Amino acid sequence: MDKNFRHAMNKLLKNRYRESPEQRVLNSYDAMNRMILPDGVAEPLTEEEVVSIIKICTEFKVPIVPRGAGCGFSGGALAMRGGLSLNLSRMNDISIDRDNLVAEVGPGAITIDIHKAAEAVNLLYPPDPASMAVSTIGGNIAENAGGPRAAKYGVTKEYVLALRVAQMDGSISTFGKPLRKDVAGYNLTPLFVGSEGTLGIITRAWLKLVPKPEASLSSMLAFSTALDASHAISSIVAAGLNPSRLEIMDSFCIQSLKEADHRIEGSPGAILMVEVDGPATALPEQLDHIREVASHHNLLTFHRAQNEKKNESIWELRRSLSPIINSFGDTKMNEDVVVPRSRIPDLFSFVEALRRETGLTIVCFGHAGDGNIHVNVMYDKDTPGIGEKVEETLHRLFEKVVGMGGSISGEHGIGIAKQRFMRHQFSETQLTLMRNIKQLFDPLNLLNPGKILPEPEKKE
Repeated sequence: MDKNFRHAMNKLLKNRYRESPEQRVLNSYDAMNRMILPDGVAEPLTEEEVVSIIKICTEFKVPIVPRGAGCGFSGGALAMRGGLSLNLSRMNDISIDRDNLVAEVGPGAITIDIHKAAEAVNLLYPPDPASMAVSTIGGNIAENAGGPRAAKYGVTKEYVLALRVAQMDGSISTFGKPLRKDVAGYNLTPLFVGSEGTLGIITRAWLKLVPKPEASLSSMLAFSTALDASHAISSIVAAGLNPSRLEIMDSFCIQSLKEADHRIEGSPGAILMVEVDGPATALPEQLDHIREVASHHNLLTFHRAQNEKKNESIWELRRSLSPIINSFGDTKMNEDVVVPRSRIPDLFSFVEALRRETGLTIVCFGHAGDGNIHVNVMYDKDTPGIGEKVEETLHRLFEKVVGMGGSISGEHGIGIAKQRFMRHQFSETQLTLMRNIKQLFDPLNLLNPGKILPEPEKKE
C-alpha cells in the first residue's frame, strides 16, 4: 500500500487498520474456498468512518471490498484486484420497534441475533439462511439471501424496508422508509438488495418483522425416487397448501447423512422435510393433508416430530447437509438454480439424464418450496479431463434452467463464481444497462470490482 494511504488510514482508524499477514489471511476467503489476499483490512465502527474510508480510497484509487462474515458461496468477498477489505462486522447494533414491527440494524449484525431479538418480543424475522448463526445482515442483503422459510415467507428482499448507503462520491443516502406503504418517487431500495456490494456500502437497514406464529410442526416424508418426491412437491403446491418450509434431499444426500452416523430408516430415494406453522391445534391436520397429497406419489414413510426438540433436529439435519456431501469429491461446484415450482420434476429428470450421460456425481437438495434447488457437481479435481466435462455440464444445466423460465442463481449470488454464465440469462443489451448503472454509482470502478458482470463482448 502507498505510504500516504497507510498514514491516512492509521490516523483515521489506528489499530483497526491492519496489513499484517494474519489479518489479510482472515479476510481473504469465503465459502467458495478460494483465497485471494487483500492488501489491507479496515474495521470501521461508524457510518462516518465508512465515509472517510471511501474518500481516502478514492483519493488513492484503492479498491474497496465490503465484507461481513465471509460465508458467501460466490466469491463476492474476495479482493480480486487487491485493495482494502472493508470488514463491517463491528457495526452490529440491533434495535426492535415492537409497535411498528421493524428492526433497525447495523450491517454487521448476525442474522440469528436479529431472530432472537425479534422473538424476545414475540415477533419473527423470517429469512433463515443455513449460515444464519454466523452470517451478517449486510451480507444477507447484499446477496438477497433466502433459506428454508422462503417457501412461505419469501427471501430477504421482501423484508428490507429501507437502507442507508455510503456512496462512492462520499455522500450518505437513505433509500426507502420504514413504512408498510411508500410510493413516492423511484423505489431504489431493491437495487441494492442483491447488488453484492458493487453499488454502495450498506451502513444501516430497517427490516420488516411479522408476528411470531404460535407454533410449528415438522415431518419427514420418504419416497422411492427423487422424481416421485418432486411430483409430490408440485402436487402440494397445486393443492393450495402453504408449508412454511419444504425441502428436498436426494439419495446422495441420504447416503452422506448415513455415513455421518445420522439415523435414517430404510433406503429411500429422496426425503421431503416439511414444516407448517400457525395455531397449534391446526397443525396436525395440515400435515395430514400434506401426507394425503404425497401418498399419490409412491410415499414410503411419514414421520411427524413428536416434540420441539425433534422438530428442531429435522432442520439441524438439513443445515448440516452442505459440508457432509463433500465425501463425494474434493471439489464441489455449488449451484443454486431456480425454476417455477411446477417445473421441479422436469429439472430432476434433466439432472438424472445428465448423470447418465456424463457419469458425474450430481447431488440435489434444497428449497423445493420455492423452486430453488442446489445442484452440486462433485468430483476429484485431479481426474484427467474432469474440468472440461464439469464446465460443459454446467453450461447445459444453466441453459436448460433458463429455458424453463428459471434463473441461474436463487440466493448465492453471482460474484465471480457464476459471472461466466450470465449470458445464458441476459442479453448484451441488458448487461450493458447493468454496466451503466454500475458506472453511475461507481465511476472509478473501485467498489468490489470484477464481480457479477462479465466483460463486454469484443466487436469484430
